[in-house]
Amino acid sequence: MSLKIALVNVGFGPEEKMVGISPPLGILHIGAYLRENSFDVNLFDWSGEPLDEQHKAALKRFRPHIVGITVMISSSIMRAVTVSRWAKENGAIVVWGGPGPTSLPELCLRQAPVDFVVIGEGEETMLDLCRSIEENADFIRVNGIAFLRHNEFIMTQARKRISKLDDLPLPMWDGLGDLRKYAIPFYGRNSLPISTSRGCPNTCTFCYTKKMWGYTWCGKSAKRIVEEIEKISQIEPSINAFSFEDDLFVKDVRRVYDFCKIVKEKNLDILWNCGARAKDLDPNLLKEMREAGCRQILIGVESGSQRILDLMKKGITIDEIRKAFEMVQRAGIDAFAFIMLGLPNETRSELKATEKLLKKMRPDGVEFKVYMPYPGTEMFEVVKRNGFEEPDSLIEWDKRSDVLLPAIYERNFSEASAEEIMKMVERIQRFVRLRNYWKEFSKNPFTSPVRALRFVVRVHS
Repeated sequence: MSLKIALVNVGFGPEEKMVGISPPLGILHIGAYLRENSFDVNLFDWSGEPLDEQHKAALKRFRPHIVGITVMISSSIMRAVTVSRWAKENGAIVVWGGPGPTSLPELCLRQAPVDFVVIGEGEETMLDLCRSIEENADFIRVNGIAFLRHNEFIMTQARKRISKLDDLPLPMWDGLGDLRKYAIPFYGRNSLPISTSRGCPNTCTFCYTKKMWGYTWCGKSAKRIVEEIEKISQIEPSINAFSFEDDLFVKDVRRVYDFCKIVKEKNLDILWNCGARAKDLDPNLLKEMREAGCRQILIGVESGSQRILDLMKKGITIDEIRKAFEMVQRAGIDAFAFIMLGLPNETRSELKATEKLLKKMRPDGVEFKVYMPYPGTEMFEVVKRNGFEEPDSLIEWDKRSDVLLPAIYERNFSEASAEEIMKMVERIQRFVRLRNYWKEFSKNPFTSPVRALRFVVRVHS
């Protein structure tokens, strides 16, 4: 009899519903890989739900031998601890994976009821670990894990990255139940996030994803991306838009051209958005993307100060960012900006420069996130030297890891006060809403102003 494996996404609790529930892309891939290798896999996604006796009972009914839990460096940590305790009560072996355990493996092992931590990419490591458990083999031979032996912290040899993502099975989308709970309104459609690539060769000092995926970029082929889209559409036909949750969807330009070509050849009626680095965009590519259904591109601006961008090692100039926004909007695609707040060494004048740049570029939307010092990043060491006290417990990491706007009142490394930063955010939000209102109204001056406002709220909020 094959081992029964429960893969759990604990999520962020009921408050997550306010910003939308995302499907657990990590365990979707790992679950499919384990299932393909003859393990009995069940997915449990408890995003947006209070953990209670019903969840505990559901896990107990499945009677898993192994419980794998995705753990972020976030307010999900203590939820993961709760589920781990339930698993241990039932005699299961507990494995944590994801950015949290990858960055803080020893802390997780010493302060949570966890048997093993998976470091970085999970598919091959989890398969090797499950087989070792099944065969009662020595875990030291499993690359990419950490564990305690007689209270000694042991980290095995690092595992090589998977170089061909097409060799992996399609994610286990059929294991999540009703996919409509993940749908996000997108230009009048239902959009679902999917992942098509891993890794990033850039050296941004604030980013923790390289700890998970490394510096080498690799992506699914255009054909494979379309296969996944078609599979999702078969499972839930109402999903007809997609958000590519990649750091660098446009890194391989040839892949994007091929994807657009296949979408048009198959007459796929989809809309989509993606993130892109300003340097990777050009007018011809944007034209193809628009024709294949791209309606929105999110660009990491971070700051309007060239000095701050250089400190972050973004490898890009303000002028390149500005030109990218012009190109995207000229192609008929909405351009959204990512802005990071509370940055170390940022002066008041540099915060004003960010506001000035945004008003000059006139983005179609702005997403603000509060800077979070992630362990293992270069900027983390900078803020530590400047007085940041690294949390020494999982409870403290859980409390201090929020990146949504209210966190600016608790964690701000900028010269400007939290109140000054929030006033800037409010000014930009009003500016963008008003711009989008007039943009929609100007398309048809005879439309109702109320109707135009409703459209703006539905699409851009």
